[in-house]
Amino acid sequence: MAEVSLGSGNAPLASNVGALLLDLRNALQQAERCRLALRDLGYTHERWQEIVKDVDPELRFILRPQVLDAIVVYLQSVGKPVKRQTLIRSLNTQGAGTLQRIQQSITIHLRAGNLVLFPGKKIGLPVWMDRGEAAAIGV
Repeated sequence: MAEVSLGSGNAPLASNVGALLLDLRNALQQAERCRLALRDLGYTHERWQEIVKDVDPELRFILRPQVLDAIVVYLQSVGKPVKRQTLIRSLNTQGAGTLQRIQQSITIHLRAGNLVLFPGKKIGLPVWMDRGEAAAIGV
């Protein structure tokens, strides 16, 4: 097994790792964009799994259901921002994930701009802010 030290002699190694991590991040973002585009085109989760397996069976980590999908479906069904704890409990009851995974997903997607924090610790969709629907729903 190769030994890795963090001494100053490994500066090229550190820069290579940084570049690799950026490549990995970009690849994951591209895969997520493709997954969302296929979903928007009407492909089911099962069909998406088949496509990924055909492309590369080693990409199993992409196949697990995405908590964001469950969040968006729930928010769209309610039609207005929902208190964070209500959203977490509802998604957990539906089997979207563990409480911790749902909480983490909400935080990550708030930071990424995929979700919006409304007054009163309510979580909503960005489109509700963009279209001026925030005023229409009393936020």
